[in-house]
Amino acid sequence: MAELERDLRALAASLDLPEQPDLVEAVRARLTAQRPRRSFWRPLAVALAVAAVALGIAFAVPPARSAILRFLGLESVTVVRVEKLPPAARLPLAFGDRVSLAAAERRLGYRPLLPNLGRPAAIYLDPADELLIVLYGTPLRIRFSEFRAGPGLVQKLVKTTEHVREVRVDGRPGLWFPGPHVVLELDGQPRLTGSALVWERDSFTFRIEGRLSLAQAQRIASSVGR
Repeated sequence: MAELERDLRALAASLDLPEQPDLVEAVRARLTAQRPRRSFWRPLAVALAVAAVALGIAFAVPPARSAILRFLGLESVTVVRVEKLPPAARLPLAFGDRVSLAAAERRLGYRPLLPNLGRPAAIYLDPADELLIVLYGTPLRIRFSEFRAGPGLVQKLVKTTEHVREVRVDGRPGLWFPGPHVVLELDGQPRLTGSALVWERDSFTFRIEGRLSLAQAQRIASSVGR
């Protein structure tokens, strides 16, 4: 074995091999060229971001078993069923700037459609001038919100035991949430809320929440803009 090794070494020394080229930079350049470029469009990025928020909240709650429900005719609403509601505070019913109805109309760029509940107790507009929040006092404390419809702008997290009901509001599709759930409107914080009715009409999304029955909520919804 020692003789074979000696002969091989002698043969290697006698061979005249060409100098080997440096292939590292060439290979690295080809790998870089083959790497696909990323291209994102803003609507897709927004939709993915909203979905990620909903999924992140849903799966942060053990056990991580949930289901995302989408309802035909409601572009803005995504419902996520979870075994347990995530931690969420009972935040104030409104946020943003307190404004008059005339100021809200100027900033929104359109005339808001309000329910026929008399004079509002307060009107708020979020800092981005997208979400209108109207509070009504006696005899029922009601929160009404309105914004332009868009993919996944409202996230609803409900327990798997809660029954989310598909309803109609003046012939248009809506959803009724009879019990406690967590809601995220646009970029707002997760907020624990009670019963709520949400529906869409003429490219706008409307939402009513309060201590209401479905029949009461539907009557109020039917009065919007009248």
